[in-house]
Amino acid sequence: MMTEQLWLAILSSSLISGVLGALIAGAYTLRGKRNEYINDYYKTVIQRRLAAYEQLERLIVALKTSVLDTDNRPYHQLFSKDDDWESVHILLFQVMSQGLWISDEAFEKTRNLNYLAFRLEPGDSGVIEFGKQNYEAIATLRSDLENILAADMLELHDVKRFLKRKKQKVSGFHFVRLNG
Repeated sequence: MMTEQLWLAILSSSLISGVLGALIAGAYTLRGKRNEYINDYYKTVIQRRLAAYEQLERLIVALKTSVLDTDNRPYHQLFSKDDDWESVHILLFQVMSQGLWISDEAFEKTRNLNYLAFRLEPGDSGVIEFGKQNYEAIATLRSDLENILAADMLELHDVKRFLKRKKQKVSGFHFVRLNG
C-alpha cells in the first residue's frame, strides 16, 4: 500500500513536472517567435524608411548645385533646363509619395517645396527664371531638409518612437492657394 502511494506520488510529480516544463518551454517559444516577428517588422519599416530617405537625398543633391547665369542671378541646377518643368515635379513626387516613411518635419518641408514648385507651369516665364526668382526660398528649404535628414538618421533605428509620432499626427485636408 505504501509503495503504491509512493509510486503514485512519484508518477504524479513527474507528470506535473513534465506538463509544467512543457508550458514554460512553450511560453518561451511563443515569446521568442513574437519578438522575432516584431524584429522582422521593424527591419521592414527601417528598409522602407531608408528607401524614402534615399529619394529625399536625391532631391537635396539636385538642389545643392547652383548655377550663375549671365545676368549674375543664381539658380539651382535642377532648374537649368528651361523647358524641363516635368523633371522638377517628378523628383518632388518621388519624395512626396514616400511621405508615410519619412518624418512629419521632412514631409512638411518637402510639401512646402512642392507647393512652391507647383506654380511652375509650361508656358510661364521658364524653369530657369522660376529658379532665379525663388532661389533663396528653395535654398532655405533645401538647407532645412538637410538638417532634418541628418536628425532623422540619428533616430532611424527607433521604429517604435517613429510610429508613435506618426500616430499622433492629425491628418486632414486643407486648401492651398497656388496662384498668387
